[in-house]
Amino acid sequence: MPKESSHKIHPAPAWLTTDCVQDKLRSFFQKKSLRLEKLNSSPAIGKGENFGSVLTRINVEFATKEDSKQAEEKESTTFLVKTTFANKDPAADVLKHYGVYTREMDMYEKVLPQMTDLLRNELKDSRKFFAGTINVDRSRNSIIFEDLALEHYKMASRKKKLDLEHTHLMLEKMASFHAAGAVLAERQPGIFERNYDRGFFNQHTRAYGPIMTNLMEALSRSLNDDEEMREKYQAKLDRLVKHLMDYGERTTSINPGDFLTLAHGDLWINNFMFQYDEMGHPTNAVLIDFQFSVWNSPAIDLHYFFSTSVQDNLRLENQPELVQFYYYRLVEALRKLKFAGHIPSLFEFQLQFRTKGFYAVFCSLIFEPVMQYEGAEEPSLEQCLSNSESGIRFKDSVYESEAVKRKLRITLPFLDHLGLLDEM
Repeated sequence: MPKESSHKIHPAPAWLTTDCVQDKLRSFFQKKSLRLEKLNSSPAIGKGENFGSVLTRINVEFATKEDSKQAEEKESTTFLVKTTFANKDPAADVLKHYGVYTREMDMYEKVLPQMTDLLRNELKDSRKFFAGTINVDRSRNSIIFEDLALEHYKMASRKKKLDLEHTHLMLEKMASFHAAGAVLAERQPGIFERNYDRGFFNQHTRAYGPIMTNLMEALSRSLNDDEEMREKYQAKLDRLVKHLMDYGERTTSINPGDFLTLAHGDLWINNFMFQYDEMGHPTNAVLIDFQFSVWNSPAIDLHYFFSTSVQDNLRLENQPELVQFYYYRLVEALRKLKFAGHIPSLFEFQLQFRTKGFYAVFCSLIFEPVMQYEGAEEPSLEQCLSNSESGIRFKDSVYESEAVKRKLRITLPFLDHLGLLDEM
């Protein structure tokens, strides 16, 4: 069991008042008579899971009436409010270089509604793909959207990860998302030119560099207690620290002939939600959190997804056939949407997937252990950046659990056999 701790919870923004929310709901429902009677807020995510924004759930009760003769109708519901960190928070200082807040507001306000139309009207898929947008407020860098929990959507266990049934459903939805992104770019040239070129690795900023190298150094230190692992991998990891950002930028560079689309960019198990039938089988999956959406190869989403979210046996033993499963559904969706560009063959796409393989290194060795963290230290970007005693203690503790150690004993050989720990 994890040790007791008091992880930081970000408070709801001060501007989130009754008057403000009432104005936004009046605009959304197009009812000037709407009167907000109650407003309560609470953190919408658990402790230690807040790395990129503040997410608040608001419970509202409001009354409306169509005309003066009609009785008021009362309704209660919940919404989610997504806002930035405070300006002085170190995480905000990192994230501002990536344009994540402007990008996600663009996604919810402009891009996702158009993709939804494509998927429903042309792909003929009536299932929900994204949370509906209630309000985008650029002056406050905030988004209000529907609470998917009301429709019984929920996250899968980040500890158990996804079995084959969940994985197939997610790959199907990813294929539709990627197909819609490619078609939207084809029909609206330039729609993704501005601010969609800054994923975790890019040519503009290396603000995430200290976070990644600090954690990779902590991983190397963790091998000191395992002689066999230290002899096999420590020197490789130490060399990799020096080239991590270079290799990352190289693997996300666009090569001639690459199939390109709008990638989600941060596709791990906490960034999608499932709906289930009475027997407990997943019937739909919805993508959330589009801060790092980027114009690039869909292979980066696949590597991120496989490295962080699927059960180990599927990733280690079934990866080529999972890529094939995704590919066939991507091609089917592109053809239904009448995509006019070049559709790669399966062989070409598998090569593209392998070319982007280094993406799996930082996802597997840096992000995934942090995502699984249950220790006593405060998990945050600030701790990842800090060289204070507390910061070093946190980064070392990320790799101390027996679960992470067991995972590294299979992940490091897997990556090493693919040549991803050697000089590139």
